[in-house]
Amino acid sequence: MAHTIHLGIKGVVVVGSQGEDDSQSRNASFNPGGWFDYPAYSPQPLLHLNAKPRMSIYLDTEAEGSLIVDAAISHEVGSPITPSCATSVSQGQAPPLKVDIFSGSVLLESAVVSVGSTDNEIPLRLDGLPASSEPYNITVKATLLDGTTYTTSTNVYRLPYPDNYGTVSRIDNLYGGLWYQRGKQASWQSIFPYTYYVQWTLYWQDNVTTLDEFAAMGYNLIHIVPTGSLGESPFPWDQFQPYLDRAEELGIFFQYDVLWTSTNDTAMIEQVTRLRTHPSILLWYQSDEPDGQSRPLNSTGLARDKMWELDPYHPSSLALNCYDFYYPQYAQGGEIIITDVYPISTNVTWSTEYETPCNATYGCCGCDDCNGTFEDISVRIDEFVHRDNILGWDKVHWSAPQAFGDSQFWTRFPTAAEEVVMALIAVNHGAKGLVAWDFPTSAELSAITQKLAAVLTTATIGEFLLETPLTKQLAVEGGSRVDAAIWVNQQKKQALLSVINLNYNDLKGSIKILLPEGVKAKSVTQTLWGDASWGVDGQNTLTSTGGLLGLQASLVLLSL
Repeated sequence: MAHTIHLGIKGVVVVGSQGEDDSQSRNASFNPGGWFDYPAYSPQPLLHLNAKPRMSIYLDTEAEGSLIVDAAISHEVGSPITPSCATSVSQGQAPPLKVDIFSGSVLLESAVVSVGSTDNEIPLRLDGLPASSEPYNITVKATLLDGTTYTTSTNVYRLPYPDNYGTVSRIDNLYGGLWYQRGKQASWQSIFPYTYYVQWTLYWQDNVTTLDEFAAMGYNLIHIVPTGSLGESPFPWDQFQPYLDRAEELGIFFQYDVLWTSTNDTAMIEQVTRLRTHPSILLWYQSDEPDGQSRPLNSTGLARDKMWELDPYHPSSLALNCYDFYYPQYAQGGEIIITDVYPISTNVTWSTEYETPCNATYGCCGCDDCNGTFEDISVRIDEFVHRDNILGWDKVHWSAPQAFGDSQFWTRFPTAAEEVVMALIAVNHGAKGLVAWDFPTSAELSAITQKLAAVLTTATIGEFLLETPLTKQLAVEGGSRVDAAIWVNQQKKQALLSVINLNYNDLKGSIKILLPEGVKAKSVTQTLWGDASWGVDGQNTLTSTGGLLGLQASLVLLSL
């Protein structure tokens, strides 16, 4: 399972994380290494001070920004704090922490936050940071009442506005959403991408009108996998230019695959340089499963550095195949990490392709370190976020739901219900975009994903998923393996609740979802997805008295 043979989502099997020898898939003594180095548990509480800009980039057209400061209590990373201080936090009497923000020796802002708090947004005037392609190193000093001081730092970019660009995009480091601006005077807009990977030779090359057809299905992002002639050198610009022109006319976006390889970055440089000003470029797709292909450990980071040098106005993404194989090294190449976990209809303990067992060091069953359940998806995302926290990273996570089957390890396509569960469990655990592999798919999946696109790409959903805090893994009574999450907009007194039955069997009797502390619901105002009947029970509980059908999913709006 783990690291010896991996199925690339472009359909290429790459053998061996330490070499290209098929014998490794049958070598029980092979140890691929690369496991994440978790810090030892600290019995003494630690103050984990962390800071990051609210937006991944600011422009010289903006006079104000903000810094997000965390002062969390941890037992993994941070600097020692007195047990009495940590106890006060647990008792609801968090000590104050004075925060001073510096650029060099110049004090920019001061604020007071509570020990144990996270996501403290501190306004930051940008006037004193002249536009530059280089980042400003910002130092944050936090001081307790007894004089104990903690320090951290972060980079803030304030870039000159690129007048020749059609679109500028950036990441919101508070909620993880992707935002774009089309023109200097235009307002910033958020987008929740929902789409498919689509191979050039299997769909797009037939006719440029495939762009119209695909957009009409409701998907709001185009990812063209550069197979066939698009993978050739020199790149066939004459053949591809009509697609760029039509995309601009339609106003649709690309997650553009830059054809990067670790041994030759010429194509990547050419494509980024040529396309960076095109209004349909939303972000770059830098690398597809570099971990599964055992690319050099520093390769994605080097590629990202080059891409940033060429174009700091669009973020980049990459897909990781492995559960735990040199995550810090490979993930450094993208601001957005896409997890491709394919748990449906595969034997996760015995490889039907290679006739070997799958375990932690060898064998491949098509889903790395999986149990063959929907939770494989949520566990992968949660674990990557946990590692990001240890590393002090600002990564955004997307998911690639499985929309294929009847090939290699997978005996059938997912059903429509399974597809919805895979998509929504990723969203429940913080995925800020979905790119399914792959299209064209079965008629059943095409129909259900078009219906889901009509919901997930709306401004109503986007406002919750991208602009409000997420509380996941809500307490559930009346059944096991029910995954529930909520996004709360306190200003509008509204919330979005998502509930998924991960069981194939029905859950009889009442299912109760306990809302987070301080969240009180008045009523269910709208059902956006599903036909389960939910009612408010005592303000802090949502109840489905009729239980839940197998794999039933619900998205409902609440009035608070």
